[in-house]
Amino acid sequence: MIAPADTFPKIMDAAFNQIRQYGRSSAAVTIRLLETIIVVAGFAHRAEDRAALLRHAEMIARGANEGLPEDEDRRSVEERYQTVRKLCSEPD
Repeated sequence: MIAPADTFPKIMDAAFNQIRQYGRSSAAVTIRLLETIIVVAGFAHRAEDRAALLRHAEMIARGANEGLPEDEDRRSVEERYQTVRKLCSEPD
């Protein structure tokens, strides 16, 4: 039996969507998701993989802006989001 391999964006969706959606009002969950993306970004060499990581980071940051009432928590999220942006925009 041969099964088609999932694409990196599909794997990202499976790994992050439900956690992101459920945890948008939790600073700890939101920050850890972005920290995970930062680690993975260090190993992502293809532009489409970095785009998938950035897409999820953007959704996480938007959710945090809407779901986190504390300014300091939103700033922590924004700092990590900017790190993801930098890592995902660096050329190979």
